[in-house]
Amino acid sequence: MTDSPPTGSELVYLQTDSLSLTIKGPASHPSFQGVEVQEGESSLTIYCEKDFQLTVRGIECPGVKVFNRTWAGEYAVAPLFFEQQRYELVLEGEDGHELTFWHDNLNVRNKITRTGRRHEILSGILNFGNEIGYSDLVVLKDGRNYLKLRIEVYPSKISYREDYKAIVEDVTREVYSLSFDFLKKTYLNFEQGDHRHTSPVEFFSVLRGIFNDYLRAADVVLTQPHHVLQTVREILPAHKIRRTDGRTLRYLENHPDQVQIENGQIRVAKALAVRKQVTFNTPENRMVRYILQSTLKRLRNFQFGYSHLQREEDVQVVRQLDEMIAQLERRSNTGFLRETPAAEAPQGMSLVFSMAAGYRELYRYYLMLLRGLSITGDIFQISMKDLAVLYEYWCFLKLNSLMRDKYQLVSQDVIRVQMNGIYVALVKGKGSRVRYRDPVTGDQITLSYNPKAIDVPTVSQRPDNVLTLEKKGANTNYQYVFDAKYRINPALPGTDYYNSISHTPGPEVDDINTMHRYRDAIVRRNGDTPYERSMFGAYVLFPYSNEEEYRNHRFYKSVEDVNIGGLPFLPSALGMVSDMLSQLIADSPESAFERATLPAGIEEKLAKVDWNVRDVLIGSVRSKEDLEVFLEQRFYSLPGRILGKVEKPIHWVALYQPRSGHFGSEAGIRWYGEVVRWHTSDKSSFLEKEKQMRTGIGLRSSSGSNCLVQLPLAK
Repeated sequence: MTDSPPTGSELVYLQTDSLSLTIKGPASHPSFQGVEVQEGESSLTIYCEKDFQLTVRGIECPGVKVFNRTWAGEYAVAPLFFEQQRYELVLEGEDGHELTFWHDNLNVRNKITRTGRRHEILSGILNFGNEIGYSDLVVLKDGRNYLKLRIEVYPSKISYREDYKAIVEDVTREVYSLSFDFLKKTYLNFEQGDHRHTSPVEFFSVLRGIFNDYLRAADVVLTQPHHVLQTVREILPAHKIRRTDGRTLRYLENHPDQVQIENGQIRVAKALAVRKQVTFNTPENRMVRYILQSTLKRLRNFQFGYSHLQREEDVQVVRQLDEMIAQLERRSNTGFLRETPAAEAPQGMSLVFSMAAGYRELYRYYLMLLRGLSITGDIFQISMKDLAVLYEYWCFLKLNSLMRDKYQLVSQDVIRVQMNGIYVALVKGKGSRVRYRDPVTGDQITLSYNPKAIDVPTVSQRPDNVLTLEKKGANTNYQYVFDAKYRINPALPGTDYYNSISHTPGPEVDDINTMHRYRDAIVRRNGDTPYERSMFGAYVLFPYSNEEEYRNHRFYKSVEDVNIGGLPFLPSALGMVSDMLSQLIADSPESAFERATLPAGIEEKLAKVDWNVRDVLIGSVRSKEDLEVFLEQRFYSLPGRILGKVEKPIHWVALYQPRSGHFGSEAGIRWYGEVVRWHTSDKSSFLEKEKQMRTGIGLRSSSGSNCLVQLPLAK
């Protein structure tokens, strides 16, 4: 997508005596049917050093003076900014001051560049991709913060207030911290939660918000430290002793050599002296140093994780981390703290951390760093993952949630998350899966998330979610694809091709084609047999809430016809997917097979098969040792009494390797051959006969080598 200026109208215009700022974008909401926005639903917030004039879509919005030099305004407006839309920002100085555009996200910041012959104009194209929430656009004048514009980016495919926040809460409920990310283009507001195990990105987000107050509290402790008078006892010459106590007398009783009597006077050479001194080595100060050291350690770990990311580093973030670490190091090694060991406070804490200035604030900030974040609230800002990624996570977790309510959980390895200290993600390409058991039928149910690439003769395939059903009485595993796609075709007027399919929103045609590809391209070998399809159906999960309307869509009816289509899936639309899961799991093996689309001519092929010709002998192999003998000596044997019961002529022998013979994953039929000669013998002459016949022509194996078939009589 190019960064050419978007067509549209003026959304926001702001004028001060130092600058003018204009944002242009689409004139109307790029909404889909069923997604409605209302006037006053969104917010737009302005903070400025000077009085400003603001118009939003041509309507004037006056500011209010809040401090001596600061003006602000918070306005309830119809949503202005949406995902996957381009907006042109133009910033022009009025009085010759140097203006700079700032945004926490490096990619957004670098999009706004200087233009004009004098470089007095800043302009560029903003696109927030699939990221949803608040975003702060900041203008600096001569290096100082001058103007901050806080906008709110809305989803265009789903409801922001209902579906989006429900998705975030579902994901964080299933795997806490999974939806958090770091320094994206947008953020949401959070308040403190209750748990005491924060992820690194939560820790850094909280610390950034309280860091200046944290340092001020530490400085108060350094300037007004808590101290106690400590009694110190030491052995000194008598002329240096100023204070004594009962221990001094006991010392002299135990050391009579230090006492002398001269001319009727008692003289003491040395004794135990007592003095009082101020000490800062208290449990409270040891706890203070522990707080500073533990914060410093976690911040260094965060810095290490950020510096080893594959993503592009933001110089400003690196600089901020270095500055924060330097500030904490300086305070941790200043004054009395340099000589104070770090240690956690004992259980019985004094009132110092409840009442003393500096201590109570520092301890409160320490507890805030220990606790997590709750999605509601307006204290901390933290970025969320790309909505398309978040939707993919939610689909997998919600599918599990729907099954967990009905079936017994056997095992799972999903909570094992991939985490480098900054970004958290579900494990991809590792075959993460959750296994259930149907308590009624005993069937095994497995849902795999983004399994490792499925290698096929053409191009490897990687669907999002694969449901595998192991049904009682069937040797076949029935597999179905549930692929999450955060895409929807709105079926707007003028899209002739899609309107010929349906006049209501639904999955994109390309995504339906992908489901055909998954179903037909994912094949496997069953022993030495030719390739066979392993997927019995494939469905697109897409964000749409009107299930009743969608029932008439062509891509819903196609599920019944060819077992390929689309299913709407949102927190407000769970019915169709829940019903489909129940139907697939409840299917008998015969019903599941009937859902598959068979190739043309299969009935004619089956009609020509003479089912009366049964000329294959399935021979069981008791152990791996027996199998090695059969393959090396090129024969297969069985008791004659069994052969006597076979009425049909034997033309082929297939070796069956049972699980009971410790074959494990190699169980099944993997060797077969054509019978070209056979004979019988008693068991005593079996080996001698075998030696004589090794050069003969016997069983032609699947690998092309020749072997003998021998059928000796059993005693």
